[in-house]
Amino acid sequence: MGTSQSGVGPSGRSPLLPAWVDDSQVTTQTPGPQRLKGLRQAIGRAVRSGGRDDVRKALGHYARKASGGKHIAVQKLGKITQAGSGLFSIFSGSQQQQYSVNLHSLNGQPCDLVINQITQLLSGHHGDSDKIRAAMNIALSEALEGMTTFDENSITVEVIGKMMVCYLTESIFLQITHDAGKAWNKADNLVQISKVENDLRQLICEVVDIKLAPKFTDDVYQLTIEQMQEIQNQAILEIWEEWEAY
Repeated sequence: MGTSQSGVGPSGRSPLLPAWVDDSQVTTQTPGPQRLKGLRQAIGRAVRSGGRDDVRKALGHYARKASGGKHIAVQKLGKITQAGSGLFSIFSGSQQQQYSVNLHSLNGQPCDLVINQITQLLSGHHGDSDKIRAAMNIALSEALEGMTTFDENSITVEVIGKMMVCYLTESIFLQITHDAGKAWNKADNLVQISKVENDLRQLICEVVDIKLAPKFTDDVYQLTIEQMQEIQNQAILEIWEEWEAY
């Protein structure tokens, strides 16, 4: 826990999209100087009083204003969903994947080494690399839980679905905790911060699971990288639409 303590977060005047997004995605939308206020006030109340309702309200503020809206969110999370598509391509055995690793080559290796190899391969070198690495480590650790040495025969549709849901959940969680910035400093103790983080992660996971998990059926192995990218993008749009009503 304590992931929220890593920085002060952006200011209200920070660009809605970071500098490392593709040039074709840069928005001309002007960020509102108070766009982060509602999010940070709700998180601040939550870490002071421990209210799950305030965490829920924080998600509403985030979707409506702090993030710039659902379409900006899809663009802002672009590097994250690209890495997610790469992760999917490796575990689905896609013939389209552009990486030099495949499941068969990983057989018999210690799972912690497999996880490290994949996250290093996919995290890239840009402003979201740390988020991708952290989210992917957690997603792979959960999906491969109980497996000490890697076995490709253990990778089922359910494992892939769990991995992708966890990866998107953790990525969004890390982005929100970062954007909440100094609001976390309003807590009296680390235990309270940990509780709010758990509540936030759980609320995110619930809606990600509803929107994304049904996509992972027996024909998931036929999906291309582009289709998985679009599935993640559509899930983000639907998640933000849900939160807008909070």
